[in-house]
Formats: sequence, C-alpha cells, structure tokens
Amino acid sequence: MHSEYNKQEEFKLAEITEVRIYKSKSEGAVKAYATISLDDEFVVKGIKVLEGENGLWVGMPSRRVKDGSFQDLFHPASKEAREKIVKAVLDAFNQDEA
Repeated sequence: MHSEYNKQEEFKLAEITEVRIYKSKSEGAVKAYATISLDDEFVVKGIKVLEGENGLWVGMPSRRVKDGSFQDLFHPASKEAREKIVKAVLDAFNQDEA
C-alpha cells in the first residue's frame, strides 16, 4: 500500500554520520572513491571525487546503460542534500590530503 507524504511535515535532511575516502591508485580524473553513511542506517558506496577543468567535483554512483549513457544509482532529492553530501565528501578528501 502506498502512503502519501504529508506536505505539512517539515522535511529534515539525513545526517551524514560517516565519510570514508579511498584514494585512487591510478592516474586520471578519478582522485578517490567515497562511502558515506546516512543516519547510521544507510550506506552509499561508489561516490567519486573527480578533478576537472574547474577543480574537484563529486560524482554520484552510476552505471552505464545499454545506450552507453550513465544512469545514477543514487542521487540527492534536493539541492540542499546534494550540497551537504558534496561538502562532506570534499572536506574528508581534503583532510585526508593534509
């Protein structure tokens, strides 16, 4: 049975309770992989720290589909949630670099 979300309820972002950084062993755009835990209940693996023309950025886990394009396996539902994940991952990556 499908339940309707009550739009009157306040939306609360999940807490990022852990970030693990795994440095890439090869040269290239991917500098590291990250795993995050959300509310000590969910784990998201396969997040990438990449280096592009404009500096570091974070790519969400994805897979290649039959037509050669990529499809996200996980993605934040809001801009605020994406910013929170990106900041946590980049902070952990930069701390690991120091």
